Amino acid sequence: MPDIFLSYNREDQAKARLFADAFAAEGFQVWWDTTLRAGEAYDEVTERALREAGAVVVLWSKKSAASRWVRAEATVAHRQKTLVPAMIEACERPIMFELTQTAELGHWAGDRTDPIWRAFLADVRQHLTNRSHEVQGTTSNPFREEPGIQEIYLATQSKQSLNRRTLIGGGAAGISLLGTGLIWWLNRKDQQGGAMGSKGAEDNRVAVLPFLNLSGDPKQDYFADGLSAEVRAELARNSALQVAAQTSSAAFKERAQTAKEMADKLGVAYLLDGNARKADSLVRVNAELIDGKTGFSLWTQTFERPIDNVFAVQSEIAASVTTALVDRVARQASEKAPPTKASGSSPGGTQNVAAFEHKLKGRALFESALGGQTDLDALSEFDAALALDPNYAAAHAWRSRTLSVLYGQSVSPNAAEKMRLDAIAAGRKAVALAPDFADGYSALGFSLFNVGLDVKAAKPIFEQSINYGRGDGDVLTGFAVFCARTGRADEAAATIARATTLDPLNPTVYRSAGTIALLARRYGEALPLFERALSMNPKMSVAHSFRGTALMLLDRQAEARTAFEAEPNRVFALPGLAILDHLAGKKLEAQAHLEKLVREAGDSGLYQQAQVFAMWGELDRAVAQLERAYQVKDAGLANLFTDPLLDKLKLNAAYQRLVSNIGFV
Repeated sequence: MPDIFLSYNREDQAKARLFADAFAAEGFQVWWDTTLRAGEAYDEVTERALREAGAVVVLWSKKSAASRWVRAEATVAHRQKTLVPAMIEACERPIMFELTQTAELGHWAGDRTDPIWRAFLADVRQHLTNRSHEVQGTTSNPFREEPGIQEIYLATQSKQSLNRRTLIGGGAAGISLLGTGLIWWLNRKDQQGGAMGSKGAEDNRVAVLPFLNLSGDPKQDYFADGLSAEVRAELARNSALQVAAQTSSAAFKERAQTAKEMADKLGVAYLLDGNARKADSLVRVNAELIDGKTGFSLWTQTFERPIDNVFAVQSEIAASVTTALVDRVARQASEKAPPTKASGSSPGGTQNVAAFEHKLKGRALFESALGGQTDLDALSEFDAALALDPNYAAAHAWRSRTLSVLYGQSVSPNAAEKMRLDAIAAGRKAVALAPDFADGYSALGFSLFNVGLDVKAAKPIFEQSINYGRGDGDVLTGFAVFCARTGRADEAAATIARATTLDPLNPTVYRSAGTIALLARRYGEALPLFERALSMNPKMSVAHSFRGTALMLLDRQAEARTAFEAEPNRVFALPGLAILDHLAGKKLEAQAHLEKLVREAGDSGLYQQAQVFAMWGELDRAVAQLERAYQVKDAGLANLFTDPLLDKLKLNAAYQRLVSNIGFV
């Protein structure tokens, strides 16, 4: 096991030799590619040394930052927590490494007494000590549960990260619109005691349950879950079918209920169940189509293929299910329905199995919604996928979403701006590579609107997403969110109603429904919707504070205070408390809450500061904070157009200019 693996670009070999010699003089065993012996397999030896090294020293330069080899080695090191980077030349590092503390050693010429070199050497020693303890099993499990989001942000003193996800979440945490059609649908479910059951479900509705992992290794869950997600996406492309969304389907992963009960709660006529086992070079998948009315099996099949044919398996399953359903679907597929495509031709896909697995891992990490380091780990997986297949549109799309969420968590404004621009660029790349890939358009629209704050640019992109993704609940929700925030109420209502039928067990649907009732000034109607969301997920972020806002605007101040105090996200709780105390005449207490918001959130809370000032009647200060928020591209401004807490600003000329600049009007 080498102590240090040295990663660099060949054109920087002279500088790399200074590092190798200095490390060797300190008694370390150094591996770099000049140590390769004749006849050794380059790839195998390099990868073994990379994975066994206690510390991986990456030398960043213009050439190495552009090198796919160096980026791939840095990504592996980042994932295994052995990365110790150094800048040997002023350059722009890959985005994900902008957040990693990097030694500035461009000036260093080999002097082992140089204080900056000694500090860097101390970092390397610490990594080697940590790695040694980890190997011996004396440190915490590297697969431990990540700390809570607030702990991560406070530990890193990242001031802009506290409210990014809740402000810019497109489907899971974004704002969607509740129209009269959806209200009727929700009320009907209440009257029936649950979702529209399978008896009343349209005959073309199907849910894909999360495939069970039979490999015996819990770490392989991502593969089984990802495979079912891919099959679900392929089925959703056929407009003859309505496919239940992933969040609702995932509620039945444990199979604690009968097929009839699951179909009834999901409001579907059919269930696709399955399991997957991945071992060595083979993947074995069992799939079964079940009639939701009777619980009887309609079709079952086993697929066993070499692992590099996993794409054929998912396409074959989708094609077989479609064939099995077509005779039973009352509404036959229209001529516009796209056929299920052969292996590898799915929009946005790849033929590289390793890239596919990296994408699945990244998506699982991102969708865990833990934030902070988990999002960085997700980004490294998408980067690893793209290092293997630069034309993998789905990986570009997920990379775009991840960068949009990470935007603002970086250590410098320049790094934040790089992330913002790269998020948009990654979305554009996904669309360019796969012009009929709905999720690519959805990711690009998401970044243009939420971190680009450009309504006019996002509008045609979101409209394209809906053209290609009418059967995809996430795509539908993203479009509905955009419509809701930009004043297209009728379109938002129709779209979210369809999305909700595909995702009936998702608590965020009810939170979104309550939020839109709140934005429409229907405060009493919003309350039971927030309460339903919280009954399904008591720890849900933002729902408590939005419920508190509705109660406050109904002049139910004591209940509002209880709601704000229950809100886990302080960036949303503190403004409410500051407004409540001001309304009660407690000016000192109100000011203390505002100062705490400024202290804890910094520029990340500029939009919330504007809400407080607007409700206090200090309109000039409110507008000043909104203008500052616009300068730093605060994602909170996506709420500007319909926020009831900003109603006092509606006639303000500066507010109207901001509305126009963002493109709401």
